Amino acid sequence: MLKKIYNLVLYNYTIKKIAHKALQNKFVVNNFFYKKTYERIIRRKIAQFDKLPYRLMIENTNACNSDCVFCPHPIMRRRVGIMDFGLYEKIVRQARGLNIDYLTIYGFGEPLLDPYFFKRVKLAKELGIGRVTTNTNGSLLNKDKIKNIIVSGLDEIYISFDANSDSTYKKIRPALDFKTVARNIRTMAYAKKKYRFKKPEIVLSFVRTPTNTDEVSGYIKKWSKIVNHISISELHNWTGQVENESGNILAKQKRDPCRLLWTDMTIDWLGRVVLCCTDYESQEVLGDLNFQTIREIWSGKKLANFRQDHLQGNFNNIKLCADCSYNLHHKSPFWVGK
Repeated sequence: MLKKIYNLVLYNYTIKKIAHKALQNKFVVNNFFYKKTYERIIRRKIAQFDKLPYRLMIENTNACNSDCVFCPHPIMRRRVGIMDFGLYEKIVRQARGLNIDYLTIYGFGEPLLDPYFFKRVKLAKELGIGRVTTNTNGSLLNKDKIKNIIVSGLDEIYISFDANSDSTYKKIRPALDFKTVARNIRTMAYAKKKYRFKKPEIVLSFVRTPTNTDEVSGYIKKWSKIVNHISISELHNWTGQVENESGNILAKQKRDPCRLLWTDMTIDWLGRVVLCCTDYESQEVLGDLNFQTIREIWSGKKLANFRQDHLQGNFNNIKLCADCSYNLHHKSPFWVGK
């Protein structure tokens, strides 16, 4: 029941728009009863994830074959590479021993450029990880890869596909081909239906921008009967490094203690645990899983200090958080679904 409610809020665009509008209203968020309810729920969730993360995000590679206009990948200075499989196995076995049951194999890159991707998914499922997901731009989803994805046991695949026309797609992802990605999505959906596979669930991720906002309704109508879910989301500004309209409302809108500091452990391809998934340069390293354990890093003083700053609303004390729009209240109130 809770999952159905969560999916309704997350994937129903009309309900999501109404919720976002209401939660940007100061008379709603400053209401005494609303604030008390919010604080009680957040305290409970903080206690829930204080000792261990809800999810591990393992960056199998930070190589990418795209050049999306809202992504800072073209200016990334960090070395490009692929995670050593032995290190990956060590991390996943440790996670399983701690009963961490949610793994995303994806970071600041295109995960299907990794030749070990399917092997990684298969290992995680064989070890008993309940939910294994990834996020791809869909350009490399040929028939062989689709077959390997289905056989590997992947639970969910998020496909970033932000347009309903070739001309708009070219403005957002110039390096990729609209018709190829559309065909790949249909091929995967058809293969699942033909062979009666329930997994992976296919979720189309559409990031709304001034360029594509007029195509949202047509996009939903076109794809809603083909894939499992459609997620229409807002741009975030990559810790202030990418300019968009969200940056203009930081001072006016309520900001939360960012859930990522409690729910997600982000691991780059070298095994370093970084502050969050928007830390694309691995600037704030919390620890290194080559030498430390998940529990040691999650309970470490460095993360504790960052969390304290967030709880006190001192976002400016952290360089990466000062201008970041990820934790605007209306985007994930009450850490919905977590």
